[in-house]
Amino acid sequence: RNMAIRRFFYFVVVISIFAACHRTLEDRAAEECKEYTEKKCPTPVVDNTRLDSMVFERSTRTIHYYHSLIGDADNKHAIASQKGKLRKALCEALRTDPGTKVYKDAGFNFRYTYHSGKKPTEVLIDMTYTKKDFGD
Repeated sequence: RNMAIRRFFYFVVVISIFAACHRTLEDRAAEECKEYTEKKCPTPVVDNTRLDSMVFERSTRTIHYYHSLIGDADNKHAIASQKGKLRKALCEALRTDPGTKVYKDAGFNFRYTYHSGKKPTEVLIDMTYTKKDFGD
């Protein structure tokens, strides 16, 4: 009887290890975004920007960052006039970010949505980057 319990325990351990090893990259992205959002968001304001949340959108394999622009940065006219420069700057930041390498290598997309801090329903920037944008 004791041997049957040991076999059962061994079987449960092996299945648990097998399941943990076969977690997909998509599962990992969803879990990391959820945990980061729950533990650290909203982040403190740095350079007039605050990260409000991160979400993994499975259907498009997109890691979506939601930010708020605060103070002087919360200016839709200034943002509209600098849209090209902002797109390049965000892309360069993504390209050089080692924390997203595994997801970039797997062909994930990245989306950045910036809302007005004064009017949270107003979207000031909404940009998506794909492998062709940040690839080598």
